[in-house]
Amino acid sequence: MKPFFRHLLLVTLVFATAQRVASAEVSSDHYESRLLGATTQFISGDWPGALASLDTLLEDYPASRVAHLLRSDLLWALAGRTVPLSGLGTASPTSHVQSLTEQWRLRWQHAHPQGEVANQRVPAKLLRVGADRSAVLYVDLPAARLYVFGQGHDELQKLADYYVSVGRRGYGKQREGDLKTPVGIYRIDGYIPGVQLDARYGFGALTTDYPNALDQRLQRTGSGIWLHGTEPGWINRAPRASEGCITLSNNDFAHLHRILGTTKQVPIIIDDSPEWVFVPTLKARRDSLIAAVHASTRDNAAATATTSNPARALAWQQASGEREFIEVFVYPGHKRQLLTRAIEFEDLGKALAVEQYWRQDENGQWRIMLQQQLPLPSQRKIASESLAIWQKRSPGA
Repeated sequence: MKPFFRHLLLVTLVFATAQRVASAEVSSDHYESRLLGATTQFISGDWPGALASLDTLLEDYPASRVAHLLRSDLLWALAGRTVPLSGLGTASPTSHVQSLTEQWRLRWQHAHPQGEVANQRVPAKLLRVGADRSAVLYVDLPAARLYVFGQGHDELQKLADYYVSVGRRGYGKQREGDLKTPVGIYRIDGYIPGVQLDARYGFGALTTDYPNALDQRLQRTGSGIWLHGTEPGWINRAPRASEGCITLSNNDFAHLHRILGTTKQVPIIIDDSPEWVFVPTLKARRDSLIAAVHASTRDNAAATATTSNPARALAWQQASGEREFIEVFVYPGHKRQLLTRAIEFEDLGKALAVEQYWRQDENGQWRIMLQQQLPLPSQRKIASESLAIWQKRSPGA
């Protein structure tokens, strides 16, 4: 793309949200905030300041192709050129330049949100996160963004967020080798340091349990869907550049790894249709959905009891009367599916974690599609959760 026209595109994109520039809260030593700070100087007319900022940024991050592209456009503007110099910038737009522009656009939109992701909203699919979770990961695929949420006072709190790159053919993985990132809910089940991997994985990799039970039922294939760093010579890849994994800059991956520590079984929700809502809205939806699921289990138990299957009816009654969901997620890619986690126990101190996939049928009834036992969290946390649930159910406790 000719530098002058790249410059026009940049200015057009920025001025659409330029009124929010002054309110951006960024860290002075963070790569992304410094890049966007130089952009702000550029569009506000402080071109010498922008050039100085970019030069300093490139001293620290010489592999930043986005910064080099922005600097070339800035030099073109400083030269007062409206047509390319002979032999320079004469090529038609390339996919590489377009991908760099798209990466910049996604970063800018995240820093200057409009509507849904602004004003302390949270992902609508995270209806309830288990009290035993120190963190939950959420990937907003259209925004190319990974969020880390913790919990405080029974509410989600954002701990960090990062620009990410996903599959070069997009998302919605169905088969091995389709170069797509899966959509669904998975768990981080391991960490591999970079020294044990090929250089393209950068700092290291967090492995996931793709394909999960639902994927296997739907005959989705493939494996090795990881979160990992970036190879030498790059800060970040284009928004769609991996073979299906979710990739971060090495600095961001190291920061994420420090947050998670040695914790395993961290949920990661990979969402192709994100919705962001206020916390009161989230709680209202959660309560409504849980009530609907419990009503369905009671209805199913009653219906089963009239069809000469008392054992199954008893199972439905136990499901509705003896189960408290400690975790509830709306399953991405399906408007009428839930993933729940519950602690079941026969008596105090005997706990069992159960994961269930639910689907709402055409009559509005929620039904279990799949169920599996999960590894238990620490016994201390299980005991505290079990006690809380037991006391909630036991009159006078």
